[in-house]
Amino acid sequence: MSTESNLNEKFIVNLSQFYESAKFQHKVSFWMSILAAAVGFSGILLAFLVFFNSPNSITESAVIAAAGTLSEFIAAAFFYIHNKNISQVDACIQKLVKLQDTQLAISLVEKMLENNRAYMYMSIINVLILRNEPNREISPELVRALRENGK
Repeated sequence: MSTESNLNEKFIVNLSQFYESAKFQHKVSFWMSILAAAVGFSGILLAFLVFFNSPNSITESAVIAAAGTLSEFIAAAFFYIHNKNISQVDACIQKLVKLQDTQLAISLVEKMLENNRAYMYMSIINVLILRNEPNREISPELVRALRENGK
């Protein structure tokens, strides 16, 4: 029993460390995206200033504007990757929490009276099967088809 509680405590500590690491990475990637966007915007503004101050140097302003635009595309890519990372970390944390819930349910069933355990294990198995899939409502027709195929 102490081994089980040690595993649960270790799991919670690891989950907390993972969350803190992910939070730090998100903060850094967000601010780097902001920085890249600011550099790109500054480049585009500088290109306009160069063009308005000396209209004859159109190539210089075009090069600066192109660099600023490229920097804006890089910032957009950073934001896109940042957004994808957030959704992936969220999905991972949800799976880890579900795993912890399952471990807790099994440990609680093991503490029950012997004659109730089989029913409770079956209940846990049913919840595990239906918890993740399908991601849409189960229609009565689908239940009927599954029941007929199971016979």
